[in-house]
Amino acid sequence: MYFDKYGSLMGGLWWFFQYCNMRLFRGSIPRAVLPPSSGGDAVIIVRRYCQHQDQLHAILKNTALLSAVVLALLSLDTVSAAPDPAQSQPASVHIDGTSGPSFSPGPVYRIPLRIHLGASDRSPQEFKEILDEINHIWLSQAGICFEMQVVLDDEPLEWGMDIWFMPVLPGGLGMNGYFRSDHDIQVRDAPLLKPAEHPARHPTARTAAHECGHGLSLSHRQDSDDNLMRSKTYGWQLNDQEIRDARRAAAPMALSDALVRGCAKPVLLDRERPLRPVHVLSTK
Repeated sequence: MYFDKYGSLMGGLWWFFQYCNMRLFRGSIPRAVLPPSSGGDAVIIVRRYCQHQDQLHAILKNTALLSAVVLALLSLDTVSAAPDPAQSQPASVHIDGTSGPSFSPGPVYRIPLRIHLGASDRSPQEFKEILDEINHIWLSQAGICFEMQVVLDDEPLEWGMDIWFMPVLPGGLGMNGYFRSDHDIQVRDAPLLKPAEHPARHPTARTAAHECGHGLSLSHRQDSDDNLMRSKTYGWQLNDQEIRDARRAAAPMALSDALVRGCAKPVLLDRERPLRPVHVLSTK
């Protein structure tokens, strides 16, 4: 990079100093002189020797100046090539393919989440992409994800969050989801949402991620359709303050090993033995 950027300039400087040095050397080095036959010859030799020393010092000064220029240019190139800390942070990718918010480096907070599908009209396999998108929304922006257990019963977790999915919520067809507590979150199987410029893929995933936001201390924010915390839109973005607030709320809820950089795939548990894993959900 340095030679591509500064090659022409450095080449010019090099030949300029070479020319100066050759001019300085010319006539400065004493020619071979026979042993002096008189005091006058000795004076001439001494004078030429002193002139040679002066010219040598000038050459060394030129060389030192060239070195200083080279070091200055190298330092400039190093500074300009230094990575921007903001650009080195892991960037998220929008679900619709455009660039999205970035999650600053730090611990990933993994929160247990039990998914209750006993009342849902959809099969566990249909929820595979929905659950993956919930984690994408939170992990890519805020460094938070959910260790999900999928069950067909109503037994809640002792620690973490619980979401129930069902065709229609008790509040009627106008209700897409609601949050009452960490262990009482309900989401409609197929929420009805308004468009957003950068939409989530699955309305069910977006609505569930929204309700999880309430569990992470966030309130509604209605200033843009792209907001995750706006009511009844496909938006899924968080602002910086929401990310800080959510991470502050997630820290005491998270599993102890914060060095893990993500969550495992959702696991379907046996209905009659809810703590026994059956298999990992897969689209295959």
